Amino acid sequence: MSFFIKVCLLCFAIIICIRQPIFADHGPQKMFGRNIQPYFSAHETKQVGPFKINLHTYGEEFKYDLSNINNQKYDHIFDDKFNIAALLREDNEIVYTRFHKGYAINENSLLQGMSMSKTALAAAIGSIKCEGKIKSLDDTMGYYSDILKETPYSNVSIRNVLQMNSGVSPPNSEKKNIANQMAMGIGKYAGKANLISAVKIFDKSLRKQGTKHNYHPADSFALSLLITEITGLPASEVFFQNIYKKFSPKGQIHWISDKNGYTVSQARLVMKSPDWSKFGQFVLDEIRKDSCIGKFFQEGKENAVVTHRENVGYGYHFWVYDINGEKMITMTGHGGFFNVLSLKKNKVLSIFSVDAKYKVGNLFGELENIVGEVMK
Repeated sequence: MSFFIKVCLLCFAIIICIRQPIFADHGPQKMFGRNIQPYFSAHETKQVGPFKINLHTYGEEFKYDLSNINNQKYDHIFDDKFNIAALLREDNEIVYTRFHKGYAINENSLLQGMSMSKTALAAAIGSIKCEGKIKSLDDTMGYYSDILKETPYSNVSIRNVLQMNSGVSPPNSEKKNIANQMAMGIGKYAGKANLISAVKIFDKSLRKQGTKHNYHPADSFALSLLITEITGLPASEVFFQNIYKKFSPKGQIHWISDKNGYTVSQARLVMKSPDWSKFGQFVLDEIRKDSCIGKFFQEGKENAVVTHRENVGYGYHFWVYDINGEKMITMTGHGGFFNVLSLKKNKVLSIFSVDAKYKVGNLFGELENIVGEVMK
């Protein structure tokens, strides 16, 4: 083989490596220390790690009383050092729980839902559509928002943003970390949390809307701005008033905001694990009742767009997994957080783990097979 060919092959290999997606692999202890433990008390300390944060709290503290409900049929899956909590709800009754005592997790631990929070954001959008404040999901973002009218989102439909199909966000991690830090007010943006600025760094459309799904926080930030522009309220409050109180009238939520009161919506909705489970049941119940919000979720499921993952689509800020021959709405979060909803079986499986290497908490691994066993 000539030297020239060897050099070309080496260059090609380097290019391929560079183009591969890079997934955070920071280990369970860092995952717990950075993304889980601080939120046990963030509503009191107003701090995450070294950074002061802005945070909205709604409702009143409510204590759950759930002892571990064991079942050997599921213990072999969830009795794992990486799993911190698991709940299985069937016909609106919790039939299995597992809480990791080593991490001091119980039914009243406050868990920020990572990107499962995005589905709560979508529910807030659906609720104001049901109130008639959004006429059609095919309306443009700029039609309702003067702020977004000055961005590339101006002529993008609400539907395409819900499906992360806006064409605005970069097809890689470019600017993602900066946007997250700007919105939360951490890193070099400490004390300067500003969601509008985070959206405006995406200053041009990179492809035609509706042509390629791209999972990215920019679209979630834009939806948060849209909700506040329409209602005059933070997205967190709209979710609490219109959705949360319907499935947990006595409970409490926390959600991080920027310094101007806009909800930092790509993650960091804090609820207790039974509330995450009840949120899933609420979605199933509303679909079954064929209510307005139920139709919103069902429409998102039925019209999920194609993603880069086989047999996995993307609806209205939730994934749609094909499991046991059923398309299941699946809220997902970094590190192995899941809310998997089976309409056919009327089951909700809530999983919270600290490492994507845990086979049940692996976004790109065996979730479909393992969940398929539990959701039979």
